[in-house]
Amino acid sequence: MKLRYIITSLITLVLVGCGGHDGPEQPAGVSRTVLVYMAAANSLGDGSSSRRWDIEDIREMTSAVQAGALDEGGRLLVYHAGSGMVPELKEITRDGVVTLRRYEGAGSPVSVAVMRGVLDDMRTVASADEYGLVLWSHASGWIDNGKSPEGRSWGVDESEGKGSKAKEMAIPDLARALDGQHLLFVYFDCCFMGNIESLYEVKDAARYIVASPTETPLAGMPYEENVPCFFSKVPDLRQVAKNTFDYYDAKSGSDRSIAISLYDMSKIDAVAAAYKNVLAVNKVPADGYSQQQYGYGRTYGNRFYDFAHYVKSLTDDSSLLGSFDRAMSDFVLYTDNTPSMWGGEINLIHCNGVSSYIITGTDDYVASTKGYYDLRWWNDVVSPAFGN
Repeated sequence: MKLRYIITSLITLVLVGCGGHDGPEQPAGVSRTVLVYMAAANSLGDGSSSRRWDIEDIREMTSAVQAGALDEGGRLLVYHAGSGMVPELKEITRDGVVTLRRYEGAGSPVSVAVMRGVLDDMRTVASADEYGLVLWSHASGWIDNGKSPEGRSWGVDESEGKGSKAKEMAIPDLARALDGQHLLFVYFDCCFMGNIESLYEVKDAARYIVASPTETPLAGMPYEENVPCFFSKVPDLRQVAKNTFDYYDAKSGSDRSIAISLYDMSKIDAVAAAYKNVLAVNKVPADGYSQQQYGYGRTYGNRFYDFAHYVKSLTDDSSLLGSFDRAMSDFVLYTDNTPSMWGGEINLIHCNGVSSYIITGTDDYVASTKGYYDLRWWNDVVSPAFGN
């Protein structure tokens, strides 16, 4: 998964020779193309959980488009890499789903080369003034499954079948895949991507990001409600996040589980600077401070804590905290959460919309085995406090 992002001539030949076409002629006045990138060859897309969530979401997108979501202009593409199928680039139109390209033999959808190739194809077949991207799959934030079988990072590809090791994309590889894309927004329709480490890693990819600091239910975001917001004259990303929150907040029991946030990525460097100033004073949480968790269990239970709540355990200096709070207020444009996750497994009491790992030293076991030391957040922001 450490492939460089340059698309090889082999991939180019595969795309040219796979029998697809470039789709409908670009309509006049189109200003935005949105690509839903589905790495669905896993439990979300093979029916093992009794439902094909990829197929259901494509149906929701189709319903939204047929109801007029694209009437103001725009094009909705789906890269669909589901179980038991050749990955395809599709377009959702009022007339139905049109296959634009097929990617037989092109490689794993969670490889840097394939993702960059699909993004290039998006710009070729649906050129627009601006682009949005939805990343759809399993995810586990910064945790690098390349170093342990316990968790995931972004995307899971199990297309080689049982007995073969699943492929995943580590967060630094995701940043390389998105390098230079200059997207208007990225929506992470997956778990745990609202963590400061992953957000900082991909901070140059898009102006805005919508993500969850928690796990997300299998149904993902409500596409019928959100697709129209993606294609309004100015994308209403606050409403997109709110729609997702409202969808789950209206449920009951363990189904009433979500935390979701909208981030202005142009403000993340100010957050990093304010946090570094706090770390320069103290890097160890106060004794007895009960940290707000976003994950639970052996894999996630001590990986994801509320970032702002954690910072407040490091200092009571009003000047430092005031600077940090102002930076966070500029960065987190919207956040909301249900009272708990999974029927009370996690009580969401002190939630501020962004998670963080709490590192205690340079010999921290999780950090050293899960890829934390490979992250820009560690190297740029955290490590100076530990003398590195």
